Amino acid sequence: HPSATRSDWRQRVASSSSTSISSSAATAATAATAATLLQQPAPPRCIFGPGKQWMVVKGFVSEVERQALFRKAVTHMQRQELHPNPCGPGRFFAKADDEPSIYVNPLLEQLTRRCERCLRLLGVPHDCVLGRTISLILPGGFIHRHTDAYRPGQPGHRPGFEHLRCNIVVSLADPSGRPVVEGAALPVEQCDLWAFFASKCLHETVPLQGREPRIVMGFGWSVPPDHALERPPAEWEHER
Repeated sequence: HPSATRSDWRQRVASSSSTSISSSAATAATAATAATLLQQPAPPRCIFGPGKQWMVVKGFVSEVERQALFRKAVTHMQRQELHPNPCGPGRFFAKADDEPSIYVNPLLEQLTRRCERCLRLLGVPHDCVLGRTISLILPGGFIHRHTDAYRPGQPGHRPGFEHLRCNIVVSLADPSGRPVVEGAALPVEQCDLWAFFASKCLHETVPLQGREPRIVMGFGWSVPPDHALERPPAEWEHER
């Protein structure tokens, strides 16, 4: 029962969220120190999939921003502002643009602009089917295999356009929660972003393991069929 599941998760997150955040920060600091001592080269910042069907940008948001997004999602969940997704068990979501007074804050707006700079989407029309989304999946939940193609008669349908989406990884304590695009699990971690052609690529997740939720913030645009993912431009991280 969704409400019972939500209640169980509330009790866990109240006691574990602060520990999880501090633990993540400590782990990151330890990893950074070890990398410095071993003089290891930094991993590639941008990773492309076969045929550029998808792209991962490492460290798209800071740890401080990730924590703020985590608190935002948890607050919406506790207020029952994330709705059960009928497409699968343990899935809760909200379309932020349906009720911007509840879901849209300055950080979400700032990250929307950052996504547009990073993905070279300035001036490109936003997707109107899903728009900006908040997704929270509880342990045991999963995303069924599907595409987000535009369909005639669907509200927001844009004939002749493809649906490009990107997602910011807010909470991913277990690798079972990684997105699977065209059969490949993407190499994402907390703070990363992945972008892909949701209307053309089959995507899903396997059942989430562990005790922590999977949380992502999603964004979408309507792009021409010949649109291609490209490496982010220089200085895309600088606010304007």
